[in-house]
Amino acid sequence: MNPLIYSACIILSFGFAAANAGTEVYMSMDAEGNVIFSDMPSDDSQRHEVRELPSLPAFNPEPPPTPEPAKRTEAAFSYTSLAIVSPRDREPLPTGAGGNVEVSGVLSPALRDSDNLVLLDNGAIIAKGRQTSFNLQNLDRGEHSLQLQVRNAEDEPLISSNLVVIPVFRASSLSR
Repeated sequence: MNPLIYSACIILSFGFAAANAGTEVYMSMDAEGNVIFSDMPSDDSQRHEVRELPSLPAFNPEPPPTPEPAKRTEAAFSYTSLAIVSPRDREPLPTGAGGNVEVSGVLSPALRDSDNLVLLDNGAIIAKGRQTSFNLQNLDRGEHSLQLQVRNAEDEPLISSNLVVIPVFRASSLSR
């Protein structure tokens, strides 16, 4: 590289650095007493010393820890009531009914998608579904203890209804 060009580059770079580092500021007042700052001196201006502003080195804060995904927990849920409303307790089935009866219940709140209703007769499951009404046909003569239960997916009872006992009478040819 040519020494003349090299020297010119060095001199110019020092000149630019000095111009940026040593900016002069002048302060004057106008006729109304307002302070005016300028980089050009005027007749009544004074040189103003610009002090370097205090600064702190930049830092990179640690990112906040990423929260663990919230575990999906079902809100505390419970059924408040389950009752058999028909037939009534100790109401005998008429002889001509042939052992057919509709068992109707009321559940509050409504049945969740994951649960089922079961109908028990003398403790044994005889019907299962999502409805609160079950049609029983051809029940044997004698007493039947009916109960509704809501069961979860693991077949555990969540709530049970009142126990309704219905006596079933059937016609017999033996008594003639």
